[in-house]
Amino acid sequence: MSWLHKLERRLEPLAIPHALLAIVAGQTFFYLAELIQLVDRSRLVLAGAMVTQGEWWRIFSFVLVPPDAHWALIAFALYMVYFLGSTLEEELGVLRLNLFLLCGWALTLGAAFLAPTMVVNNAFIGGSVFLAFAYLNPTYVFYVFLIIPVQVRWLALLTWILYAISFFTGGLGGKLLVLASVGNFLLFFGARILSDLRTGRRQAESRKKREIIRKEADAAGPQHRCVACGKDSDAFPEEDFRYRADGNCYCAEHLRAVLAQEASRP
Repeated sequence: MSWLHKLERRLEPLAIPHALLAIVAGQTFFYLAELIQLVDRSRLVLAGAMVTQGEWWRIFSFVLVPPDAHWALIAFALYMVYFLGSTLEEELGVLRLNLFLLCGWALTLGAAFLAPTMVVNNAFIGGSVFLAFAYLNPTYVFYVFLIIPVQVRWLALLTWILYAISFFTGGLGGKLLVLASVGNFLLFFGARILSDLRTGRRQAESRKKREIIRKEADAAGPQHRCVACGKDSDAFPEEDFRYRADGNCYCAEHLRAVLAQEASRP
């Protein structure tokens, strides 16, 4: 039993269902509150330096900050968070999804304190959620611009490419956030990925062996061939070929004919 399964057994009573739905509700609330100027998002985002100065609420509030975009894009983003969350909850279970989100939050928090002047939002936590969905449902189809069907595996590949660009071209803060997102994903799915790779390698080796055996059999020719009519076991795999004491091979029809001919001799 893995450490993750042991932890799940201990924490099962504390599982919180529909956790991402609660986050969607919180982001919706703060979006509306910002519209009517009740809150300022700059007071909600995560910054390690500000937390150390006493603004402790930022370690929680940054998760509830909605994207800074047009309302239509925000509505779409919140719907996607709800959809991905509900799907992952069905596939992973309530507690494992809770732990996945908690680890993503903790790793992002750690990145913020290692780069205290960096302003951090929840985008990279959402990125790890998307990568998890794509790994578990690689053939699921999204319709880009509502008309272009694209399997989610290709969108995940694009995400990995963008992560790589951010890691190699960004500063320390960007590198840490990429590591937090990727680390969270690998923490929960790394072992399964390695298992899939081993299984895929074994299957590829098995296919290669079967192909070699088939080619050798083709090169050697048919295993059986009737000396009377030329039928062979490759062209007629259901035929019953038999050998006589003299070593000659006959199909069923010509074997009967040879036996009848011999029986008719005086």
